[in-house]
Amino acid sequence: MNSRTFVKILCAKEALTYKKVAEILVEKTRNHYTKTSVSSKLAKDTLRFSEAFILADALGYDLTLTKRKN
Repeated sequence: MNSRTFVKILCAKEALTYKKVAEILVEKTRNHYTKTSVSSKLAKDTLRFSEAFILADALGYDLTLTKRKN
């Protein structure tokens, strides 16, 4: 799963707009994000995993690595 798919799933689960995603990222990172820049990053698949991780954390999700059982 890439960051685009991950963020789209989060947006669907939490009923978030890209504007709200941008607001969360600005609040958490103090970097400049807009609805357009978030949309562009997702369309080009250039959203960093760290940005997606910050978003998930802000929404109350824990990301864990779990080894598959054969």
